[in-house]
Amino acid sequence: MRIDVWSDFGCPFCVIGKRKLENALGMFTMRDKVEVVYRSFQLDPNAQNRSLSTEQLAREKGMTVEQLKAKQAQVAHMIKKEAGLDVNYDQVTIANTFDGHRLVHFAAKAGKGAELTERLIRAYLSQRMNIADHNVLVSLGSEAGLNEQDVAEMLESDAYKDSVKDDIAEARKLNISSVPTYVFNNKFLISGAQSEEDFLNTLNSIWDEEKKFQKLELKGESKGDDSCTDGVCYV
Repeated sequence: MRIDVWSDFGCPFCVIGKRKLENALGMFTMRDKVEVVYRSFQLDPNAQNRSLSTEQLAREKGMTVEQLKAKQAQVAHMIKKEAGLDVNYDQVTIANTFDGHRLVHFAAKAGKGAELTERLIRAYLSQRMNIADHNVLVSLGSEAGLNEQDVAEMLESDAYKDSVKDDIAEARKLNISSVPTYVFNNKFLISGAQSEEDFLNTLNSIWDEEKKFQKLELKGESKGDDSCTDGVCYV
């Protein structure tokens, strides 16, 4: 079974959904038969890399400082409770996530896509790091076991830019306009951070359906005769 996950690093519900899915997979008896692939999505593709004070951000959002701090505290509490991650809103860092997504594609080639996704989420939400800064990305890649020079060279090139754009284009084709979104076996789409129970029920349902389909295929297999040639059977 394959699960494609469209998400972005600064999205609170993406980290909550990631944790819920991981917990569900931990309870799923066929976990070793599941591949989770993280796909690129940008909530704000035009984001400018900058640091803001709470006062500046409040003005931009048309809120009072008190309203903004109350909202931030609410979100931080939710992420801590649901995902176990401490979120730091003392410093507001806004970063364009495009190169971070490129790095995840690069890391996926070494089997570290999920690990890099987790590290980028923690860096952005909890540590308020500028994940658009190439030096920061090189350091984070190194923490995940990637070669620093290889990461630096990749980031300075155009590598994986098309991969990120292709992911976003595919999301549009699937009418995905919000994250997190999960696509199971290219057939079943679920939006939003679901509960562990809902994820587990989905996993079991899809697995049962796949088993039924496989049994039907086996039942209908040809015994082999002259009507089957070159991998094709004719009536």
